[in-house]
Amino acid sequence: MMVNKKPILIILSAIIVIGIIAMVFYISKPKQITPSTPDTETTPEVRISTDKNDYDKGEIINIIVKNELDKPILYSSGGDKFWGIEYFGDNKWVNPAYEEGGGFQLSEENIGDNCNIAFYERMPPSEFISQSNISSQWNQKICPFGTDGPSEAKTVRFIESGKYRLLFNYGFEISEDDPYRISDFKKIYSNTFIIE
Repeated sequence: MMVNKKPILIILSAIIVIGIIAMVFYISKPKQITPSTPDTETTPEVRISTDKNDYDKGEIINIIVKNELDKPILYSSGGDKFWGIEYFGDNKWVNPAYEEGGGFQLSEENIGDNCNIAFYERMPPSEFISQSNISSQWNQKICPFGTDGPSEAKTVRFIESGKYRLLFNYGFEISEDDPYRISDFKKIYSNTFIIE
């Protein structure tokens, strides 16, 4: 008896073709990536941040500094702020207080249309306890230094549009030779934010 091999070859060919199609489909199918589980043991640190990354001119900027360390730190809270600001210009970060004839005093207060640069009495560093926050708000208003003397009234204005970041200095010990200065301070930066 002769067996007809034609149906067997058709069935085997169909199985091979289906297998090849299945393998091509499996290989070309995008793989679903399982996100890694976040590390619950992040390194404690001191952080400064703003509540958003983009602001309209004149919009209130909420600022928060968190001490996640297991020990207190020291920081300077001179004047009406505990933070500084830098802007991005000419492909580098610039502290406006160091520009010739430039710079400005930031203010958290609604001070009207005119302002004077206030020279604050030096204060010793403040203690910032462990696992706590300090916060502030800034209305984007500045009192420009200009080239006039400090007694000359300046016109309050909003800060220019641009890319900015905040900075916060802290340390663990007061300088031995100056009770108003933190020795070996650390400088941290906030997220970058844009003022339109």
